[in-house]
Amino acid sequence: MTERAKFKGVINLIIKDGDKTLLFFRNDGFFSYGGGWWVMPAGHIEQGETALAAAIREAKEELDIDISLEDIEFSHIISNLASRTESFDFFFTVKKFTGTIRNCEGDKCVEMRYMTLDEVNQTKNVVSTTRQVLNAIANGQTYSELKEYK
Repeated sequence: MTERAKFKGVINLIIKDGDKTLLFFRNDGFFSYGGGWWVMPAGHIEQGETALAAAIREAKEELDIDISLEDIEFSHIISNLASRTESFDFFFTVKKFTGTIRNCEGDKCVEMRYMTLDEVNQTKNVVSTTRQVLNAIANGQTYSELKEYK
Protein backbone atom coordinates (compact mmCIF):
# COMPACT_ATOMS: atom_id res chain seq x y z
CA MET A 1 0.00 0.00 0.00
CA THR A 2 1.26 3.46 -0.90
CA GLU A 3 1.89 5.83 1.99
CA ARG A 4 -0.44 8.80 2.22
CA ALA A 5 1.12 12.17 1.56
CA LYS A 6 1.82 14.50 4.47
CA PHE A 7 1.70 17.91 2.88
CA LYS A 8 2.45 21.21 4.59
CA GLY A 9 0.57 24.41 3.87
CA VAL A 10 2.31 27.64 2.94
CA ILE A 11 0.79 31.05 2.31
CA ASN A 12 2.30 33.71 0.08
CA LEU A 13 1.24 37.35 0.04
CA ILE A 14 0.97 39.15 -3.27
CA ILE A 15 1.31 42.85 -2.53
CA LYS A 16 1.20 45.12 -5.56
CA ASP A 17 2.27 48.65 -6.29
CA GLY A 18 0.78 49.26 -9.73
CA ASP A 19 2.13 46.50 -11.97
CA LYS A 20 4.93 45.58 -9.54
CA THR A 21 4.92 42.82 -6.89
CA LEU A 22 6.74 43.03 -3.55
CA LEU A 23 9.57 40.51 -3.18
CA PHE A 24 12.08 39.80 -0.41
CA PHE A 25 15.70 38.80 -0.97
CA ARG A 26 16.06 35.83 1.35
CA ASN A 27 19.63 34.85 2.23
CA ASP A 28 19.30 32.56 5.24
CA GLY A 29 19.78 29.25 3.39
CA PHE A 30 16.17 28.11 3.89
CA PHE A 31 15.84 26.72 0.38
CA SER A 32 17.60 23.40 -0.19
CA TYR A 33 19.71 24.96 -2.94
CA GLY A 34 21.02 27.74 -0.73
CA GLY A 35 20.01 31.25 0.23
CA GLY A 36 20.13 34.35 -1.90
CA TRP A 37 16.74 34.11 -3.62
CA TRP A 38 13.88 36.52 -4.28
CA VAL A 39 10.58 35.33 -2.77
CA MET A 40 7.20 36.75 -1.82
CA PRO A 41 6.44 37.37 1.85
CA ALA A 42 5.33 33.91 3.01
CA GLY A 43 5.01 31.52 5.91
CA HIS A 44 3.83 28.10 6.98
CA ILE A 45 0.28 27.46 8.09
CA GLU A 46 0.32 26.39 11.72
CA GLN A 47 -1.55 23.39 13.12
CA GLY A 48 -5.25 24.24 13.48
CA GLU A 49 -4.92 27.46 11.46
CA THR A 50 -6.73 28.25 8.21
CA ALA A 51 -4.86 29.60 5.19
CA LEU A 52 -6.63 32.97 5.51
CA ALA A 53 -5.80 33.24 9.21
CA ALA A 54 -2.17 32.44 8.38
CA ALA A 55 -2.15 35.18 5.74
CA ILE A 56 -3.36 37.74 8.27
CA ARG A 57 -0.83 36.55 10.87
CA GLU A 58 2.10 36.49 8.44
CA ALA A 59 1.28 39.99 7.15
CA LYS A 60 1.67 41.28 10.70
CA GLU A 61 4.72 39.15 11.57
CA GLU A 62 6.72 39.75 8.40
CA LEU A 63 5.54 43.18 7.23
CA ASP A 64 3.95 44.85 10.27
CA ILE A 65 0.73 45.52 8.35
CA ASP A 66 -2.85 44.70 9.23
CA ILE A 67 -5.17 43.08 6.73
CA SER A 68 -8.73 41.85 7.11
CA LEU A 69 -10.54 38.94 5.49
CA GLU A 70 -12.39 41.15 3.02
CA ASP A 71 -9.07 42.60 1.85
CA ILE A 72 -7.56 39.22 0.84
CA GLU A 73 -8.31 37.58 -2.50
CA PHE A 74 -7.35 34.02 -3.45
CA SER A 75 -5.15 34.10 -6.56
CA HIS A 76 -3.43 30.74 -6.99
CA ILE A 77 -2.47 27.40 -5.46
CA ILE A 78 0.56 25.36 -6.47
CA SER A 79 1.18 21.72 -5.66
CA ASN A 80 4.84 22.02 -4.72
CA LEU A 81 6.59 18.66 -4.80
CA ALA A 82 10.00 20.34 -5.09
CA SER A 83 10.08 21.61 -1.51
CA ARG A 84 11.70 19.60 1.27
CA THR A 85 8.32 19.20 2.94
CA GLU A 86 6.09 18.86 -0.14
CA SER A 87 3.49 21.54 0.23
CA PHE A 88 0.44 23.23 -1.12
CA ASP A 89 1.34 26.89 -1.48
CA PHE A 90 -1.58 29.32 -1.40
CA PHE A 91 -1.17 32.75 -2.99
CA PHE A 92 -3.39 35.57 -1.79
CA THR A 93 -3.50 39.07 -3.22
CA VAL A 94 -3.71 41.75 -0.56
CA LYS A 95 -6.11 44.37 -1.92
CA LYS A 96 -5.83 46.78 1.02
CA PHE A 97 -3.88 47.04 4.27
CA THR A 98 -3.23 49.46 7.09
CA GLY A 99 0.20 50.38 8.36
CA THR A 100 3.51 50.92 6.65
CA ILE A 101 5.29 47.93 5.15
CA ARG A 102 8.60 47.18 6.79
CA ASN A 103 10.89 44.17 6.83
CA CYS A 104 10.37 42.55 10.24
CA GLU A 105 12.63 39.59 9.42
CA GLY A 106 15.97 41.22 8.70
CA ASP A 107 17.73 38.07 9.89
CA LYS A 108 16.21 36.16 6.93
CA CYS A 109 15.56 38.80 4.30
CA VAL A 110 18.04 41.56 3.60
CA GLU A 111 16.18 43.55 0.96
CA MET A 112 12.65 44.30 -0.25
CA ARG A 113 11.89 45.37 -3.80
CA TYR A 114 8.86 45.76 -6.05
CA MET A 115 9.38 44.04 -9.43
CA THR A 116 7.39 43.92 -12.64
CA LEU A 117 6.68 40.52 -14.19
CA ASP A 118 9.33 41.26 -16.83
CA GLU A 119 11.89 41.97 -14.09
CA VAL A 120 10.92 38.75 -12.30
CA ASN A 121 11.43 36.80 -15.53
CA GLN A 122 14.79 38.46 -16.21
CA THR A 123 16.17 38.08 -12.67
CA LYS A 124 18.14 34.84 -12.32
CA ASN A 125 17.62 34.22 -8.60
CA VAL A 126 13.83 34.37 -8.27
CA VAL A 127 12.62 31.17 -6.60
CA SER A 128 10.80 28.84 -9.02
CA THR A 129 7.42 28.95 -7.28
CA THR A 130 7.34 32.76 -7.31
CA ARG A 131 8.25 33.01 -10.98
CA GLN A 132 5.89 30.20 -12.05
CA VAL A 133 2.92 31.49 -10.07
CA LEU A 134 3.23 35.13 -11.15
CA ASN A 135 3.30 33.99 -14.78
CA ALA A 136 0.36 31.62 -14.23
CA ILE A 137 -1.70 34.40 -12.62
CA ALA A 138 -0.89 36.69 -15.55
CA ASN A 139 -2.29 33.94 -17.82
CA GLY A 140 -5.48 33.57 -15.75
CA GLN A 141 -4.52 30.23 -14.17
CA THR A 142 -5.40 29.50 -10.54
CA TYR A 143 -3.62 26.11 -10.22
CA SER A 144 -0.17 24.81 -11.14
CA GLU A 145 2.36 22.15 -10.15
CA LEU A 146 6.09 22.21 -9.48
CA LYS A 147 8.17 19.03 -9.32
CA GLU A 148 11.67 20.49 -9.17
CA TYR A 149 13.32 23.82 -8.51
CA LYS A 150 15.04 25.31 -11.54
